[in-house]
Amino acid sequence: MIMNDETVHDIIVDVCKRRITLISSEGETRFVKCDNTDQFMGVMDVIKEHADPELITYVEPKLTTDSKAK
Repeated sequence: MIMNDETVHDIIVDVCKRRITLISSEGETRFVKCDNTDQFMGVMDVIKEHADPELITYVEPKLTTDSKAK
């Protein structure tokens, strides 16, 4: 039996893209795929309830001054 002490080390949340990235203490990266806003909010509820807030980083939205960008 293999014992694995790997834990979540960082949680990166990109609200605009509805993307959640989990980085383990071993450096492994996993992505949480959310097909819609309800799924994303459900995952966020679990993260907020169970994760240490110091592990969570929110990606800053990119702002543009390009008038053609929509």
